[in-house]
Amino acid sequence: MSQEDSQSPAIAPTMTPPPPVVEPEAPAAEQPHDLAEAPAEAPRTAPPTPTPSDTPAISDEGVLRPIQESDYFTLDDAAIARISGNIDLYFNQPLEIFPFWENEKKPDRFHVLFSRQIEERFPADRDIRGRVHAYGRRIFRALCVHVGIKRLTQALALIAFAVLAEMGPTLFAEWAGGQPAGLGLGVLAMLVTGGIFFGVSTILFIQYRFRLENDSYELSREIVQRTRELQNLFTNARALSDQAETTYQMDGKAWGQRALYLTRLVMWIGARMEYLEKFIQMELWRVRRERYWMRWFGRITTPAVLLIWLIAFALFPAPQANEVGFRVLQLVAVVLAFGVSWLSYFRWQTPANAIQDKLGADGWVRYASLDVDNTVGDQVRRDKERLVEYRALTRGR
Repeated sequence: MSQEDSQSPAIAPTMTPPPPVVEPEAPAAEQPHDLAEAPAEAPRTAPPTPTPSDTPAISDEGVLRPIQESDYFTLDDAAIARISGNIDLYFNQPLEIFPFWENEKKPDRFHVLFSRQIEERFPADRDIRGRVHAYGRRIFRALCVHVGIKRLTQALALIAFAVLAEMGPTLFAEWAGGQPAGLGLGVLAMLVTGGIFFGVSTILFIQYRFRLENDSYELSREIVQRTRELQNLFTNARALSDQAETTYQMDGKAWGQRALYLTRLVMWIGARMEYLEKFIQMELWRVRRERYWMRWFGRITTPAVLLIWLIAFALFPAPQANEVGFRVLQLVAVVLAFGVSWLSYFRWQTPANAIQDKLGADGWVRYASLDVDNTVGDQVRRDKERLVEYRALTRGR
């Protein structure tokens, strides 16, 4: 720069006046916590409870679509994304910390919450859970029918005893031609009635037991089939992680992505089997509790039927033809009524052992047999060993 330029006065540029600046309003003074208005919150609503169904749910989103066996190990991006969506439902879905806080009503039972969580996280197994749920409801309905029939047959037998005691000194005496023979026919008719009660109850119980065993055997067959399918998928997914090396020899990143997907698949399949077992356990726990309360129902209704019958029978007027004979038949009827009531409660109870034996849980493929933790840990161990060996090899050691 020349000397003249350095000494020449600087010419100030023409400037337009700046626009007026609007000062922001001062923020309102923060109120104490107890005086501040609470922000309006949207009313909470309970999440929908998925209902177990006998068939897999179908959805256009792909998450709830039935998964074909070929979809698990395909290289198709759409199929992998669909499987990954199912995996994310379990690993990346936050747990509801405040369940049943939507209102001030009584919270629902815990098995309802647990069932809802399983249904939300594992839609792929909704079909087998639906069959397990239907099995538990069939067991409960059959139990209710069985207990109801037992009380009905008990009441019918007691009514028959009362009618026969009334007919002994009158109708039977006329048929037999005398009071002693009429009383004998009355006693014999009561004994025959007790035998009919025993035979009918035994036949109904055999049918009830046969139905329980058939349902249990059919469910066990389906569970064995599903658990073996999951075991095969688990074994294949565990092996494919190493076998993929031949496909991705020159593409380590793609091999890593494939191994990542297969490792998540292994852990997810193990979780599916684990929560399938937990769901079965929950349903059988419900069956056990329902059987417990139905036994209490029987303990109350059996003596109640007997007591009502005794009161009504005591008010029966004695026939004038032979009051003493009627009282004798009345005493025999009371003794038989106590025997029938005892049999009605203590005999022909639900065979819990038959359910356990026919389910045959010992023959299922169990979650513990997969050894998920050691399977994943062993995979990491082998990868670390191979990495160290590769580094040693490249360094010429």
